[in-house]
Amino acid sequence: MRPRMKKYLLASPAIILAGLAAVYYLLPFCVSAPDISPPPSSAVYDRHGELLGYVPGADGYRCEPLPQLPPQLAAALVAAEDRRFYSHGGIDAAAAARALWQWLRGRHGGGASTLTMQVAKLYNPPAPRTWRTKLKEALQARRLEMSHSKEELLLAYLNRADFSNLCRGAECAARFYFGCPARELTTEQAALLAAMVQAPTRLNPLRHPTAALARRNNILSHLGQNTNSPLGATAHTISAPPIAGGRPGQLTLDAALQRRVAAIARQEVEKLHGRNVSQAAVVVADNRTGEVLVALPAARPDSPRGGALNGTATPRSAGSTLKPFIYLMAFEQGDYPGTIVADVPTQYRSADGIQAPGNYNNHYLGPISMRQALACSQNIPAMQALDRAGGAQKAIPYLRRLGFAMPGSAADYGLGLAIGNAHVTLLELVQAYSTLARSGTCLPLQQRLPLQGTTPEQLLPAVHSYRIAHVLSDRAARAATFGPAPALSFPWRVAAKTGTSSNYRDNWCLGFTAEYTVGVWVGNFDNSAMQRISGVSGAGPIFHRVLSLLHENMPPTFPEQPAELQQHDIDTRTGTPATAQTPPECRATELLTPAELAALPAPRLDENGRAILDSRYADWYQEAGLSHLYALAAATPSGRRPAILIPSPGTTLRLSPTLPHNGRFAELRSTLPAATTTWQSDTLPIIQRGGKWYAVLHPGTHTIRASAPPDLKAQSTFRVEEK
Repeated sequence: MRPRMKKYLLASPAIILAGLAAVYYLLPFCVSAPDISPPPSSAVYDRHGELLGYVPGADGYRCEPLPQLPPQLAAALVAAEDRRFYSHGGIDAAAAARALWQWLRGRHGGGASTLTMQVAKLYNPPAPRTWRTKLKEALQARRLEMSHSKEELLLAYLNRADFSNLCRGAECAARFYFGCPARELTTEQAALLAAMVQAPTRLNPLRHPTAALARRNNILSHLGQNTNSPLGATAHTISAPPIAGGRPGQLTLDAALQRRVAAIARQEVEKLHGRNVSQAAVVVADNRTGEVLVALPAARPDSPRGGALNGTATPRSAGSTLKPFIYLMAFEQGDYPGTIVADVPTQYRSADGIQAPGNYNNHYLGPISMRQALACSQNIPAMQALDRAGGAQKAIPYLRRLGFAMPGSAADYGLGLAIGNAHVTLLELVQAYSTLARSGTCLPLQQRLPLQGTTPEQLLPAVHSYRIAHVLSDRAARAATFGPAPALSFPWRVAAKTGTSSNYRDNWCLGFTAEYTVGVWVGNFDNSAMQRISGVSGAGPIFHRVLSLLHENMPPTFPEQPAELQQHDIDTRTGTPATAQTPPECRATELLTPAELAALPAPRLDENGRAILDSRYADWYQEAGLSHLYALAAATPSGRRPAILIPSPGTTLRLSPTLPHNGRFAELRSTLPAATTTWQSDTLPIIQRGGKWYAVLHPGTHTIRASAPPDLKAQSTFRVEEK
């Protein structure tokens, strides 16, 4: 053999080795390595960093990167997917040779894909499974092995792998299947998660437990572990609370407090189960910052009657919960808590025709102060207060400024706005009541950390806001309707307001100290009526327990009284300063500014010192038995705007044979004093029977006029049609 040839033969192994080394170490640099940064988290945390749940990402999956690599999970994954993981550099030559030999023999054997190659696949965009794709992944696996540790690669795999049931990553999967973080998994639990990555659908332990158990036991046997333990996987609730709004991050909620509130709400709802009560929702806000500490969407989330719905953000009938803001509007127009309003049966004209609303308990108190009317939640005075303050036309923008959506126009509500024909959410109510608690200063409710910088805005006058708070904390004022009301009574001052819809489909309790505002709704998500459960008996007990819980370790305070408000004796019959003629039982103290006190009119008293009542009180006066305190002047105008109520302007009346007398006799009613009102029409006969006035109808367009001394006039134009 020639020397030169011999030299080449001796050098060829080195050349081959150098070539292989170049392929192994240099060729991978022909491809770019995938970015194996952790995927974005879809986790939602409370204010203290406790996990609350997950929101689905754009692909529908929930995800939370592992903070560190759990050793038991790493061992199970290596045993399941790549037992030579720690000895190869990204490409398993033995497995590749075996796969090639099987392919040459026309057989489909085990794949040669290593865990590192699977990491490359997971972090690459989806691509067809061709030999080019596999070659690229093999080269990328080498790049990854040269730039990352084995632990980093395992962590990347476990963060991106699909664990079925819309769980991406081992941390989310551990929470879903076992209710614990991945670091707390037992070896058996870790083996089950490792088993699933091979075929997430086929090995889903909730749908295919037998197949999942067999695969898990195979992994445990490779780990030298006992395979007799049960599967142990169940579906745990890991959905983020609705208040998260579908976005991950940190909320202002206090998870521990919310759990205690949830237990209270569930206990109280279960007490009322026999009265067709199935749900409650609770919101707690910190008045000092506007942070929402509790947002409980449903007391019974497991209920088939809408347990997954969000009671904090669902619009429901307001009941009496808007009355404080109606009275506050009236105060801004010149009234004050001692102003007298008429709590007697009264008809009002609305967008839908004539309303004759009644009080919640069908009990009327006659001439009462706005303080007692609000504290007792009487409906008729609330409608009067709204009418005096400018009606729904003024109230709708006023309420919108406070945070209520109030869809539609003023005509959609009318004076019924004062007694619950609006729909509001619990979050909106807590926002508005917390503004009262801050003496009229608005801080938008904050639900997410870090807090957004907001400038406090003085939306309501501090004097009137305090007056409303003072009224809502007045136990004596509400006693006439609610009695002792234990649910609203505390050993310290609390402002509280209940509300109940007329059909018992919703009831509420809202209230506050200087520190916290609590709002509670009780009802049914399917909109069915409760069995005479009111805000006092339904939402009230939850409110009481929650507010007491909040102040277990924090002494409560009450909003500070403005300096300009001073106590003065008034006559509760007239709302004017008390005099020597005021009987002791009609004396009370009320909060007034010096200017308001000076502007109060003189009382209207007769020669015996009795308060004079106008025509509205005639029926009440006959039954009240208080002639020693009041005198009735039936012809005295009521003070309401002159208007014809029946037939109201623009209405159409229809004659029908199904009505008595074919419907030809229409009783005439107005806001004028009935005792002195006269009626006229150029086209219709007007008759009087039994002290009441009637129009004798016939088809056509007609105008009716009403008048009363001294110079009160009203008219109504309407149509009459034959049915």
